[in-house]
Amino acid sequence: MKKLYVLFFFAITSSFAQQGSLCTDPIVIISLPYTTTDNTANYGDNYDPATTSSPTCSTTSSGNYYHGGNDVIYSYTPTQSGTIKIEMPSAVGWSGLFVYTDCADIGVTYAACSTSISTGNRTINNFAVTAGQTYYFFLSTWPNPQTMAYTLNVTQLTLNINEFEATQKIGLYPNPVKDKLQIQSNLDITSASIISINGQVIRKVEVKDNTIPMEDLQSGLYIVQLNTANGSILHQKITKL
Repeated sequence: MKKLYVLFFFAITSSFAQQGSLCTDPIVIISLPYTTTDNTANYGDNYDPATTSSPTCSTTSSGNYYHGGNDVIYSYTPTQSGTIKIEMPSAVGWSGLFVYTDCADIGVTYAACSTSISTGNRTINNFAVTAGQTYYFFLSTWPNPQTMAYTLNVTQLTLNINEFEATQKIGLYPNPVKDKLQIQSNLDITSASIISINGQVIRKVEVKDNTIPMEDLQSGLYIVQLNTANGSILHQKITKL
């Protein structure tokens, strides 16, 4: 009888796990901007991926160590492509902020991450999102501390050029590109930035004759940011051959 009671208790508590404790039942972010303040003590410690095969984060080669404490998971599915900023301001030391594109990727492949042993902001800036793709924001600690109070801010930075094409007649071609990228637009494009898929600005250039030089870039996927005279900032993913 005691064994049956224990199994029954486990089944009941598992069924009523706090939303956000599991990637299969995340806290859903409906729209941006989004901000919330909470504590991971309100959630479980359900993810402790292997640290011997940890992916590399921008600030550490041992990102999986920052999955050791209590975890909380948010999801966001954008309706428009563009770039967003994900941030934990004034986060405690030994804390991490991760982005995944699939629950199966937890501890295996980071879409983006920010970790530090020191108190301060955990920021993922200029993160490119695609309409219809679900992104999972994973917050955790080393695990010392095991839990943390936190604030999570998610803001829209820009929208994809494709969202403006119908009314503003903006286009980048050819894509994929080998040498020079041509801008077709009825807007006054003043400058452009080439950004890596991880959000690093590779180059800033003044736009002349609606052309952006690309020939000396390594092959791969980039984000081209266009700045217009009226203050609009537009983005488009480009493949460099």
